[in-house]
Amino acid sequence: MTTQSEAPATPGAQVPLKEKISYGFAEFGSQFIWTTVGSYLLVFYTDIALIPAVAAGNILLAARVLDGIQDLAFGYIAERTKSRWGRFRPYVIFGAPLLSITMVLAFWMPFHGGNGAKIAWAGITYVLLCFLYTVANMSYGSLAGVMTTDSGERVILNWIRNIGSQAAGLIMDVATPFLLLALVASTAGRERGYDSRSYLLTMAIYALIALPAFLITGINVRERITMTPEQQKVPFGRTVKAVLTNDQLMVVFFALLLQLFGLFGRIGVMFFYCRWILGNPLLMAGVMLAFRVGMIIGSLVLPPFALKLGKRNMMMASVLSGGIILLLIFFFGQTNLTVLLVLQFLYGFSGFASPIALSMVPDAVDYYEHKTGVRADGTSYATVSLSTKLANALGGAFALYIMGWFGYNGALDVQSASALTGINIAANLLPAIMALVAFIPLCFWKLDTKTMAKISSELEVKRAAQAEALAQGLSLDEAERIAEQATEEAADHLQG
Repeated sequence: MTTQSEAPATPGAQVPLKEKISYGFAEFGSQFIWTTVGSYLLVFYTDIALIPAVAAGNILLAARVLDGIQDLAFGYIAERTKSRWGRFRPYVIFGAPLLSITMVLAFWMPFHGGNGAKIAWAGITYVLLCFLYTVANMSYGSLAGVMTTDSGERVILNWIRNIGSQAAGLIMDVATPFLLLALVASTAGRERGYDSRSYLLTMAIYALIALPAFLITGINVRERITMTPEQQKVPFGRTVKAVLTNDQLMVVFFALLLQLFGLFGRIGVMFFYCRWILGNPLLMAGVMLAFRVGMIIGSLVLPPFALKLGKRNMMMASVLSGGIILLLIFFFGQTNLTVLLVLQFLYGFSGFASPIALSMVPDAVDYYEHKTGVRADGTSYATVSLSTKLANALGGAFALYIMGWFGYNGALDVQSASALTGINIAANLLPAIMALVAFIPLCFWKLDTKTMAKISSELEVKRAAQAEALAQGLSLDEAERIAEQATEEAADHLQG
């Protein structure tokens, strides 16, 4: 990639409205892949490809572990990339087409008969899908941290990102069950609500929607925060250490890992819940719509209060209320559809803090740069992305393990009472427990609004002083010393 200097920009300047809106599009496209995979790939494996539930769980777990190994390495590479588009944008722009193609391949099964070839194909395509999702989506997620240093602006960017996520989810929750039914090619498929052809065509449609959405973001946003020459020379080992010793980043990592462990496992088995416990796969549309509407309302109304009430406090309220509501669904969700829909709405509403969680990542990056001088945007986001992927793998795998232990068999037309119990545990009880446990790491978050304002101001002074010193021809060491002196003077001024 060729290197091209960009016009200087003030890191703390507000992001133009066009860029803010464009930033949400990639999330819109991403959800047509991420949510679809999370909600329907398990059903495709067990009910279309007829891969045993435990084997399908092993595929998810192994693929995500392999994916996690390369996440930090790719984050390190991405944050040091030099190109005319910046550090992260080229991976959004050029990774998206490959991601869309692999999405379709993951929902196509060219083999029939024995399980060996089917499991191998599923494993290979899923590993590729995970890797390309890292390339495009991890780079996209890192953009919020390099578009602005302002903590409030980051909340707004991730708020808009969440709007894109919820808009895509709303469309898919309603459309997917009906597309799967409308595009079937067999009588058995009509009775079941889906078949191999309807899966392939539906996923091809979604892949075509995702591609231009990623491109809109990649082309229209701008990166304003760059690494200094000294930061670019930090070796991989030290960068990984910077991530692992960033206590505030680890708070986000573990909070998301625990919460999303349950959430992703639940999403993966809700289609089973609707088909077998509620008795109609088309109810997936209404059940998930109630959840989605609640989440949209919560995420539109409550995130702006984060700067007043504190990001940590909002996150704590979110995970606690979500865990309690899931317990209610576990015990009472099967008794009445109206009760279930109301609880689903409330559970969605309890997810109001999702944009807040993402805005905590660049805050942790700034905190560590302020503390040590080492900045690791891509690697830090890769670490949080790793928590998401591990949660997806572990949540999905454990959900399938539970179903397998309780006797679920995708080839049967009627499931046993024990299998139905397993589905309910996987869909509701396990996620409830994990949401409640996610409260614990949040107790250690210490970057409140006042602290971040101070860190942001001092970092801007330091960067400006260092850039001016380098422009005057001073060495990196001299520039670093001058920047540190300017930071100390700024800190003394703020304290005074």
